[in-house]
Amino acid sequence: MSRLKKIANFVFAKSIYRVVEYNKPELSDDTYILAPNHVSDADGPTVWGINENIRIMAKKECFERKIVGKILTAAGVVSVDRDKKNGTEIRDAIRYLSKDENCLFMMFPQGTISDINKNKLARIKTGTFYLSASTGKKIVPMFIEQPRPFRKARIVYASREDFISVEDIYNEAGRVDREKVEPYKQLWMDKVLMLQDMAVEKGKGRPIRKLKLKEKHRNNNEG
Repeated sequence: MSRLKKIANFVFAKSIYRVVEYNKPELSDDTYILAPNHVSDADGPTVWGINENIRIMAKKECFERKIVGKILTAAGVVSVDRDKKNGTEIRDAIRYLSKDENCLFMMFPQGTISDINKNKLARIKTGTFYLSASTGKKIVPMFIEQPRPFRKARIVYASREDFISVEDIYNEAGRVDREKVEPYKQLWMDKVLMLQDMAVEKGKGRPIRKLKLKEKHRNNNEG
């Protein structure tokens, strides 16, 4: 484990945010796409800190501060310009996942912070599912409980039988058919909500803490 990852693991998973992982499968035997719900800015650093050989995507604005940008680059974070629709970030992800070595790549299907319990299907982006179809790599649904300083936060992974394999989502012209992607979006949402219920069960009945979202994130449900 690198020094940077040790720091992230200590700060985000053990010290400030006390992460408890449940149902975590062995993920070193192949390449996988981790697909959690997105509830806070701490999600990325936390999941990165508790997993080896992982790369995540972050909006380009995160790189604007010089020191933070250097840290993110050193951590192998991929910069995403959400104002551009040229798909370069997906092509970068495909190249990464096409390597021979086993690795993890994390994407947030919601695209930005929002409450999956209130999301409409239009909120869910196609990128994660296109990436799976293009590389043949399975999606691992995850549920993240919103972390709060010095309180336990549950992260629940899907079991292997609940991994998602995205297959035929293309039309006759070889382009992504968005209608064919919709069932996979719904499947992912259903599995994450199932994992949310499992988090309550694993937490001995303790309810999932109510989300505290900034005003700009409270209504990120439509897409």
